[in-house]
Amino acid sequence: MRSMVNKGTWRKQLLMLSLLPLPDRMLKSFPPGFVLRDPVYRRVKKIKRSGGKAALMLFHLEDYHQWLKDATPDFLGRVERELRKIFLETVRMYITEDDFIGVKQHLANEITLFVRLESHQDFGRCGIVAGKIRQEFESRMERQFSLHMQSSLTIRTGCAIIEENAKDLGFAVEAAYHSAMAAAAKNLPAHFAMQHVELKEIIRMENLTVLTQPIMDLRTGEVYGWEILSRGPKTSVFHNPVELFEFADQTELLPELEWLVIQKAIREITERQIKEQVFINITPVSLSDPQLLGRLLEQLKLSGLDSSQFVFEITERHSINDFEQMANIVHSYRTQGFRFAVDDAGSGYSSLQSISELIPDIIKIDKSVIRNIDREAVKQAMLRSLLYFAENINCTVIAEGVEREEEANVLLQNHVHMGQGYYFARPQPFEHGRNVIQFQSLKEKIIHMRKIASGQ
Repeated sequence: MRSMVNKGTWRKQLLMLSLLPLPDRMLKSFPPGFVLRDPVYRRVKKIKRSGGKAALMLFHLEDYHQWLKDATPDFLGRVERELRKIFLETVRMYITEDDFIGVKQHLANEITLFVRLESHQDFGRCGIVAGKIRQEFESRMERQFSLHMQSSLTIRTGCAIIEENAKDLGFAVEAAYHSAMAAAAKNLPAHFAMQHVELKEIIRMENLTVLTQPIMDLRTGEVYGWEILSRGPKTSVFHNPVELFEFADQTELLPELEWLVIQKAIREITERQIKEQVFINITPVSLSDPQLLGRLLEQLKLSGLDSSQFVFEITERHSINDFEQMANIVHSYRTQGFRFAVDDAGSGYSSLQSISELIPDIIKIDKSVIRNIDREAVKQAMLRSLLYFAENINCTVIAEGVEREEEANVLLQNHVHMGQGYYFARPQPFEHGRNVIQFQSLKEKIIHMRKIASGQ
């Protein structure tokens, strides 16, 4: 006769089984279809189903192995037991029972705390609370083991929200873990966590403004092309493009952000029927994504655009570690019709190395060379050297950061192909960027200046 088991007892037994570190081969002992559930993941899932939010706090004990390098096995076991006990006691000081989800410790020197949030705004406190837990935890550990310590104990913290719309919870937790680990490794401040959430939300909601700045052909006075520039929301710190892209780089969101810029640019070009060349900034880290080219070609096919209209500006935000590999990547794009420019030429060795290794179609001379070039003979000599170099490798030259008429005159006198900067036009949204009257007047001015420069 089958024995009857109390429902509550059965649940307790399952919970005990779920806490055991059983290897995969042990699962063969369970009935088919039986899934051993992780209690922490189960609680996270339950919170998300009820409309709540979840986040994780990572605590990395940086000098743990150095701290215990001479410890005996018995003492090491004692430390590991006390460490977990002290950590849980510390957590209870700052996290309520309702907000506590659980703790996981995959490594001896790394503890992950899962917590419930009321809202995304509540996440802003995560970094602050994690900092308080870290300080108290460090202090307690040092008091407990001060006589045995070989060095001071340093704990780094990082926080991340667990994506609420992810289909795979395991993947979402892993992504949050890596994000928190990056924050801990770089020792980023408490407000970093909230800004990380803000940027992810900007990308998810596509809350970017795409601006354009014209690139003027100094030989004809016509608009040669448009550089695509991006801004975050006006009320956000990410309205500043430097903050936007540098923070995305720090948080490993750069490929997502740059792909969003490309998508928005394609939509605008299609809707506004832009026919000129379009310049889009891209970093080596995004170009190295093996899926990018295929996704890009698919988007162009759907939009009815031709790849020959696009010029990718390789920026120096992210250094190129393997030029041979990058040259192969650039070649694969070129075979599909895309062209490349190297940005910031003349600003440092790295841009010159990029030119010599990648042989771009276009060289963009950095604004640091152009600024006050009419007053500095050294900059004029540098300009002539870059022009000579570009001519010998059959590259077109664009001078960036032209802000004064005198600077433009020097460019015309030296037969620079194209210019870009506030002197010609400021960055504007697409719908305002194609002012026919404005550019007709600018064309006439460039032609007039060219005649003067040539002595006509």
